[in-house]
Amino acid sequence: MSNLNENQLVDLWTTYTGFLHRLDDQNLNQMLESLSDRIIMATQTMKKEDPYCGPGGILKYAVDSFRTANKILKALETDIWDSSRKTIAVITLLAPLGRIGDLENEQFIEQKSDWHREKLGQLYDWNPACVKMSIPHRTLFLLQHFGVKITQEEQLGILCSGGMHLEENRFYLHDIPLNVRLCLMAFDFAYENEKYKTRQNQ
Repeated sequence: MSNLNENQLVDLWTTYTGFLHRLDDQNLNQMLESLSDRIIMATQTMKKEDPYCGPGGILKYAVDSFRTANKILKALETDIWDSSRKTIAVITLLAPLGRIGDLENEQFIEQKSDWHREKLGQLYDWNPACVKMSIPHRTLFLLQHFGVKITQEEQLGILCSGGMHLEENRFYLHDIPLNVRLCLMAFDFAYENEKYKTRQNQ
């Protein structure tokens, strides 16, 4: 992902919040207002060669995943469209939020080691002050902290958003609703597409 300027970050935030404001959830809107600066500046990944690395990373990843999920849904010959629109928005747009960190500390901090930056391309480092927690679990923590209610399907989608290859997600592998599975596919497609574009630009 190329470095986004201030105008691009503002546009991305406007697009992101525009999608979520349609859910008409006051608690969600309050969460977005409270965490806005942190969400805007948060990176999805740590290395410059990785997709969605840098300020605006989780925003772009969320928006790309949401748009990809909707394209897949429209292409399917299914009657789940109306009942799935909210679920798809909640899962794809909110699942990445755990990467901002906890209520006080950022998940990622600027890499201070010149060697790691120059030799490994690692622009960020894990913040030891941030409570250790998986990204999906931290997302769910943030949602409950702000009183954002979600459905069982939405919680399942967020829990499994790290990928079905993870050991903790295999329990759900054979019993995932179609709209949730669609979101998980969208995460993968968006990530792989951005990875291809990132490598093309290097």
